[in-house]
Amino acid sequence: MNRFVTRAGLAAAGLLLGAVLVGVVAGVGLKPAIPDTPQHTLCANFFLQQEVEPWKKELTLQMAEDAGIGWAKQQFPWEDMQPRRGQYNWQKYDELVALYEKHHLQIIARLDRPPNWTKADPRFKQGPPDDPADFGEFVAAFVTHFRGRVRYIQIWNEPNLLSEWGGKRPDPAGYLRLLQAATLRARQADPDVRVLSAPLAPTLEDSGIATNDLLYLSRLYQLGAGQYFDILSANAFGQDLTADDPPNPAVLNFRRVELERNIMALAGDTGKAVWINEYGWNASPLYFKTRGDTLIWQRVTEEEQVAYTVRGIQKARSDWPWAGPLCIWYFREVGAGSPDRTDYYFRMVDPDFRVRPLYGAIKALAGK
Repeated sequence: MNRFVTRAGLAAAGLLLGAVLVGVVAGVGLKPAIPDTPQHTLCANFFLQQEVEPWKKELTLQMAEDAGIGWAKQQFPWEDMQPRRGQYNWQKYDELVALYEKHHLQIIARLDRPPNWTKADPRFKQGPPDDPADFGEFVAAFVTHFRGRVRYIQIWNEPNLLSEWGGKRPDPAGYLRLLQAATLRARQADPDVRVLSAPLAPTLEDSGIATNDLLYLSRLYQLGAGQYFDILSANAFGQDLTADDPPNPAVLNFRRVELERNIMALAGDTGKAVWINEYGWNASPLYFKTRGDTLIWQRVTEEEQVAYTVRGIQKARSDWPWAGPLCIWYFREVGAGSPDRTDYYFRMVDPDFRVRPLYGAIKALAGK
């Protein structure tokens, strides 16, 4: 969920242009049978692990079900479930999974945030553990515990950002070690589990702060990461451009996902689906721009947010036979979400449960 633009990033993106265009040409006319592309793909991100009051959890998911949303992206923080080595606490998440089941939402479980005991330096909560084997053990325990109930697991989040990689320079080889440890143990615990790669933050940067997502993904494939995930997870933010704006390595837009798909094609990995982890347009008020805020997702009007989001879903359904669920960022803020933050303006529903126009549009799209 970050935007960076530098000369180095633009130059790096330019180097990819030729290879990406080859992927475009190679993909023309190909309509392979791809697993993991369910017919109903309306999805949203939820933060219910942070919600305290049961009635708010219940109402949130009832409203999601009423809107025709069938998939839920939900974080399952490792630190909550294994506070100490060998000690697991599942109760909170057993109740949460049961609530999603009650409202007929299939779960995509994001697994990250290691407990302090896994790191010599625990200052960065989102940093990887010192030993990937510890994460593999946790993933095996998670998959075993929720077998038959949570089938889709996402391994980490945006590792191409320093902020998501423990304050360290993004490291594709380091992420691959984490992914490998998790996937091998998950498949041993349940051969039917489906592993999603970590979605990458769309960025044009290539520095110690962030790595261009196209470069990072290309490097992962060069290192052999393709064998360790079943579904590619990607982010798709439209910025201030329409859902039809064409893909370009030097531009951040919704159709940038097609460039990631082309990298898959160049690696011979077109048999896998692509699921959209975070999707949407930001509708911050105009005064955010006039007061000089850094709008890292840019901004559109609320009317444009609705139109572009619906159009993007329709385009994915018609033009992307490889696309799975598109998980809108996000359904509802939990707690005291601040209207002074630009990320507040992605929501479908206000914290006090007032619906936004986007909620009504998604409900209409679902035929509800």
